[in-house]
Amino acid sequence: MLYASWVHGNSVQLQRPGSASVTGKNGVISVFKDRRQDGDILYLDHCAGVACLRIGWAARFVVFDTGKKDKEKNGTFWVHYAIPTPVIISNVRVKAETVLINYESSNISALSIRAVHVWDGNKRIFADNSPTISADDFNGGISNYTTNATVTPNLSRLWRGSLGNREVFFGIGVSIKIRAQGAKNDKFDIRSVGVDFQV
Repeated sequence: MLYASWVHGNSVQLQRPGSASVTGKNGVISVFKDRRQDGDILYLDHCAGVACLRIGWAARFVVFDTGKKDKEKNGTFWVHYAIPTPVIISNVRVKAETVLINYESSNISALSIRAVHVWDGNKRIFADNSPTISADDFNGGISNYTTNATVTPNLSRLWRGSLGNREVFFGIGVSIKIRAQGAKNDKFDIRSVGVDFQV
């Protein structure tokens, strides 16, 4: 039996730079020293920033010049999605089969996925760190958005990663690293993230 669980793209959480190494007071102060980083805007290196705009059909990421000019910017940042996770169904432990991402970039050369990691609690069960995993047609066959409720998505046009039918013990989280390379007036929308489970 197949069980699929998805979350909407606008349920995203951005990771503050430096969060993974925080262990005490000084680390917390360092991560939160810039009050402008309120969770929806992060400041990257070299006058680059990223804004997360939650909209009806997606989480939209826009990389911008935080200085007085409007130059192309580079940088990477992580975003995280918590997937509703069945662990045991009818006394059988569930297995994670596939991770899927529905997204669209206005310029795949400027804004793209750099890595996808899948976590079962604190155990990483999948990592794809390939710089070439992104493509401009992983939008489910629906460019931008539609108000036509009868349109059928093209599920072959989603980013997919095989999780190898790993047993699930805790909760599944999907971490996505987004790369900006010469980004200017470009947008990157994540519409939804999901995992197929085998029962």
